Amino acid sequence: MPKRYKLRGASLDAIREKALTQYGPQARIVAAEKVINPGIVGLFAAARFEATVEVGEAAGIAPAALASGPAAPRASTGKTAANPIAGHDLQGPAIAALLERADAAEREMHRPDPVSTASPDFAGLLQQLGKELEAAPAVHPPLEPPLPPSDAPNEKVPAPLEGNGNVILLVGLGDDALGPALEMSIAAGGSDVRTAGELTAFGHLHVSGRQSAMAARAQAVLTGQNVVVAYGLGKASDIPEQAHAIAGLSADQVWVVADARRKEGDTAAWVRALQTLLSTEPVGVSALAVIGASETASPETVDGLGIPVGWVDGKPARRTSLGKVH
Repeated sequence: MPKRYKLRGASLDAIREKALTQYGPQARIVAAEKVINPGIVGLFAAARFEATVEVGEAAGIAPAALASGPAAPRASTGKTAANPIAGHDLQGPAIAALLERADAAEREMHRPDPVSTASPDFAGLLQQLGKELEAAPAVHPPLEPPLPPSDAPNEKVPAPLEGNGNVILLVGLGDDALGPALEMSIAAGGSDVRTAGELTAFGHLHVSGRQSAMAARAQAVLTGQNVVVAYGLGKASDIPEQAHAIAGLSADQVWVVADARRKEGDTAAWVRALQTLLSTEPVGVSALAVIGASETASPETVDGLGIPVGWVDGKPARRTSLGKVH
């Protein structure tokens, strides 16, 4: 049985890096929440993030000081964001953008009277802040290493759609699509992550047809998000009966999720079958999300699929094929 652990960090990216370091690439963030410390009279408020990380037994890593089990509500000295869309069916885990809106709405409702800029209190706060800033040593972030030159300077690496109200569909075998869907949501600052097909996940609403997809899209417009749908094909032999259901979701962008650790011929067979069936529908495959690339000596085998790579092991790809990265 998979185990779950709680991690804390200053940002969702920091939690993702901590999860990879402590539990390896099999760790997945399945829920997240943001906790706000309101500060003093509305000034110097601070935020931190808490996330539930799920780790399969195959990871073989025992936690040192974290309690296992599903995430449960608990008391906090700060204010935890609540669901800002009353009356809607958004019951999944809180994600960054939605938490941001809830926090802003709550602070607007309950904020204390502002400190006048002409008052002695405000002048004293500024004076104290100035002294602390003068005493603090300057911190310079490390420089990012330059990207290697590209063999194809005009190539454009595919990326998840930006904006709100878009339906981004990730299709993979088993539960392969869930990890990249959650990662894309975190990278975008929060999306409405749902499941479809043979894949279900605790805390995520399931999209079961055209009407369900339209309702998810409408709700995403209201919340200023995109909808990221993780679609599970089940087995490769189930693809023929799944093609019509995939087309019925009317996605704005379709990604294929391929595991680089699987045999090249096996992956090519089901991806080709999916592309053939979708070729008669008003939707096609836009990009490839690769998982397990860091765990095989030949990740470039997925280049043979002929689909531009846009996502690799939790991060946006640098090039459209793994042969040029490695």
